Amino acid sequence: MNRRLTLITATVALALSAIPAFAADAPSAEAILAEARTKIAAAAAKARANAKTPEEKAIVEADLAFAADAAKRGAGAAFKAVYHSQGKLLPARAPVAVGPEAVAAVFKDDTSLWEWAPVEAVANGDLGVTWGIAAISGKGEDGKAFAVTTRYTTVWRKDAAGVWKIWMDVGTPGPLP
Repeated sequence: MNRRLTLITATVALALSAIPAFAADAPSAEAILAEARTKIAAAAAKARANAKTPEEKAIVEADLAFAADAAKRGAGAAFKAVYHSQGKLLPARAPVAVGPEAVAAVFKDDTSLWEWAPVEAVANGDLGVTWGIAAISGKGEDGKAFAVTTRYTTVWRKDAAGVWKIWMDVGTPGPLP
C-alpha cells in the first residue's frame, strides 16, 4: 500500500476509533451520513446568516464553494485549487504538507466523498478563520461502506490577487455538534 493511501486509511481508522460504540450495534454508514448531511446543511445556513462583515461573508462562501468542488471533483483537486502558495495542511500523524502540490499529493489515492460546511466565520482584512463540520464517506479496503464525522478549522488568507485561499487547515475526527 502506498504512503498516501496509508495516511488516508490511518485517518479513517482514527476517526472510527473515536466512535464510542464501533461495534455490531453501531449506526450504519448510511445512518451516520444521513444525520451528518442534515447537520451540515443547517451549519451552512447558520454560517451564512451569522456572517456580518463582507470578509466573513466572503470566506463562508469560499468554504462552501470549496466543499462543492470537493464533492464534484474529489478532495485532491479541490484542495489543490484553493490552497495558498504557502498554505499548510496538518494531517494526523504525518508531516505538514506545504503548498498546493504537496497538499494535493496527500489526497492522491483518496476516492472518499468529502462533504462539509462552516459553522462560523470571523475575518478582518486579509485574514479569516472558519470552523466547521464534515463527513467523509466511501468504501474501505474491505469493500464495506464507511462514514466518519470530523470538525475542522481553516485559516484563510487573501493571495496577491485578493482571492481567499487556505493558509492553514486542520481537522479532527469526532461527533458533530
